[in-house]
Parts: sequence; structure tokens; C-alpha cells
Amino acid sequence: MKFYQLTPKQRREILQSEGIKLEKIDDQVLARLDQLSENVIGQLRLPLGVVQNLQVNGHKYWVPMTVEEPSVVAAANHGANIFAQNGGVQAVSKRDGIYGQIVLRVNDDFVLAELENAFPHLIALANQKFASLVKHGGGTREITAKQINKLVYLRVLVDPAEAMGANKTNSILEFLSTKLVELPGVAEKLFAILSNYPSQLTTAKVKLDPATLGGKRVAERIALLSKIGYEDPYRAVTNNKGIMNGADAVLLATGNDYRAIESATAVLASQTGQYRSLSKWTMEDGLLVGELTLPMAIGVVGGSIKAREDVQQSFAILGQVTSKQLAEIITGVALANNLAALLAISTVGIQAGHMKLQARNFVTELDANADEKKQVLAEMIARKDYSESYARKILQEIRKNK
Repeated sequence: MKFYQLTPKQRREILQSEGIKLEKIDDQVLARLDQLSENVIGQLRLPLGVVQNLQVNGHKYWVPMTVEEPSVVAAANHGANIFAQNGGVQAVSKRDGIYGQIVLRVNDDFVLAELENAFPHLIALANQKFASLVKHGGGTREITAKQINKLVYLRVLVDPAEAMGANKTNSILEFLSTKLVELPGVAEKLFAILSNYPSQLTTAKVKLDPATLGGKRVAERIALLSKIGYEDPYRAVTNNKGIMNGADAVLLATGNDYRAIESATAVLASQTGQYRSLSKWTMEDGLLVGELTLPMAIGVVGGSIKAREDVQQSFAILGQVTSKQLAEIITGVALANNLAALLAISTVGIQAGHMKLQARNFVTELDANADEKKQVLAEMIARKDYSESYARKILQEIRKNK
């Protein structure tokens, strides 16, 4: 049998026979994980943290975040707390659907106008075939086409309702392509597949009193940093990484495809022809105004969401939310992370936070008990010496003084 055809236990035995040490795992957990992926031999665990008070469109949320970096969760909470002091986040979503693409090779007999005349009929056929999606409020909405030499590019807009919709969209595209190849002048279908081009756009906006940030000078520095991020790609890419720290953590916690969002975000950041910051902070009428737009092709049903107990725990934390609300929550968290990073750079600097994180990692690896580790970390932070050598030195001193 091939490796992928073996049971997870048999795969583990092969790895262990080669001297690879594997972590123990419950048999039932392993069996469930085997239904989610391929060549499964174990699990990789990540911590689940929460944002305590994110206010979006007048609603307060506990927001789950899955990330191994504590500063990301701390930054989201810090930013969300400042937002709450200023009335919270106002967010809007444009959720018309996601795009699919079909590319056909055509011959000299092909007439684009005849193909376009068939679009209403094709849409009706697709919605009849996928009536369950229509029943849930979705369906095929629009088909457009352009011809370049012997290739015809069709773009299909599919409303996935409350799901992210990748699998359903691909099924619709395959169905449509079987009808398209029967039309006069169509030689063959080259491909029919979902596009991760930015769609389902969500915009989050806040208006902040500078007093809640540390004063007008700090607010003006944040606006200046934002301007630099718009003009300088070296700054923009790091700014956007900070934004996606927050977005990805919530996407992971809710079982959504963060890789698809990351791809779409890169396109969105480059739409002017230069890579730019996704967020914008400006001073308006004495207030610091922040705005962020992200592509949010996400869902609250479908895929593996209902099959995963850990993801269902995240939705229990969030409460009953629609895909629109979740998109607005994620974008709000991303903006909160962005503010916290810019605020740190504008004041004490961001490196101190990263060094504290490094210190925590050093202390975790120390051969010491919990009380000793706590004392070591406190001393490192107090002295602002975050080196591994200093951590070991403190531990020695603690033990000498016992």
C-alpha cells in the first residue's frame, strides 16, 4: 500500500522505525485529524487567546485569536481598548460574491456576441443545478467575457451565501464549462477554477481622540508613519505584515483560509502599480482617523468548520455571527493590531516588546521550576536585559540566595 493509504497509526510506526520521535496523541483525535488532511501522523497545537472588548458597529465581541506570538494578542487588545474609548469600529462590507474563471480556446468560427447572448441561460442552468445554494441566499450572479486572439476569458461571479464558497464555486465552474464546450466555435476548455482576486471587501474605520493615544504629537506621528507606508514599499510591507498578524490569527481560529486572504491582500496592496500600505491614518478635524480595507472571502459554514471541535469553540466565543459580521470583526482586529504597532513605533519603539517576547522564550526553556522562571522573567524586564546569558545568571543568583 502507498503511504497515504495506510492508517495514521501505521504511518507513525514507519516514522518511528526510522528513529523519529513522535509526540503521543489520543487515538480518537488522530482519527478525526485524518479526515481533515493527508498523510496525517500527528498534530501541531497553537494557543487560543482572545480579544476582550472589540466593539464593531455597536456590538461588543470576545474574539478568538490563534497565534504563537503573545505580542500579537496583546497588541490587538491594546488597540481594541483604545477603539472602545472612542466609540468602537464602524465597518461596512461589500459581499457581492467571489470570482471564478473559465478560459476557452476558440477557433475562427467563434463569435463572442453569440456566447454573451447565452449568459442568461447559463446562469439559469447553474442556479437550477445548484438550487441548494440559491435556497441559502446565494447562487451564480453574473458572467462576463473578453476575447484575446484565440482565447476567451470568462469571469463568473458566485455568491456563496454564508460559506467561503471555494468548493461550490469550482463545482459551478466545472458545470458551466461542460455547457460552454458544446457551443459553436469553442475548441476546448483550458481551465475552470476559482480566482482569489480580491472580492468580498470589508472596510473598518475609527475616529480617535489624540488624548487616548498620548496626545496630539503622538497622533500626528502615527499619521506621518502612515504616509510613509503609503509611499515607501519597504515600510508598507512591514506595516501590512502587522495588519495580517491580527487578521490571520482570527482567520485561523475560525477555520478560514488565511492563505487565500493573504494572496488577495497582496494584490489589493499593489493596485496602484506600487505596493502600498493597506491602512491609512490621517488627522481630520483634530481627530486621528484610521481606515483599513481587506478582502474577506470567508465563511461561517462549510469546509471543515462544523467538523472541527476547536473551530466550533471559537464560534462559541464569538457568538452567533454571520459571514458579514465575522469579516467586519476580523478587519477591526487587524486595524487594532495596526494601531498598536504604529503607536509603539511612535512612542517607546516596537523592539522592546519583541525583546520581552524573546525573554519569555528563553525563560520557558530554562531548567527551572515555575516560581524560579517567574522571578527570572521579572528581573529581566526590570533590568531591560533580555539575553539568554543574563537569564541563566539570574537563575544562578536566585538559587544561591535560597
